[in-house]
Amino acid sequence: MTSSTLTVPAKPEWALVLRTALSGIGAVANLSLDTIDDLRTAADEAFDLLTHQPREVTNMTLECELDEQLLHVRLTAQRAQQYQECTPVDPEIAQLIIGTLVTNVHMEGDKCGIYRVHMSLPIQAS
Repeated sequence: MTSSTLTVPAKPEWALVLRTALSGIGAVANLSLDTIDDLRTAADEAFDLLTHQPREVTNMTLECELDEQLLHVRLTAQRAQQYQECTPVDPEIAQLIIGTLVTNVHMEGDKCGIYRVHMSLPIQAS
């Protein structure tokens, strides 16, 4: 199993860094260009979802694991420590969009919203 982790500030301009990293990982996984583009779009949607929750996000961590059959991608928001009252945002639309781009999607959250998006898709044999 091969794995990689990248942490960036949770600012829109840093989403490009995550997209570029996913392109490289997709190439290593022997994904088609269309599949890499879908993965990058799914990551954009996840980044947007995670940075638009009620609780402030300071950093975003991208974790990728590659095994013989699947590429697993996790995007996790590191949220600010200060306490605040929260009303969660409904992630249904984002989950539907991401679900059309990758094989599996799972979201983790609490009363302050979603803080982690798991995605996976099959890789092609090299």
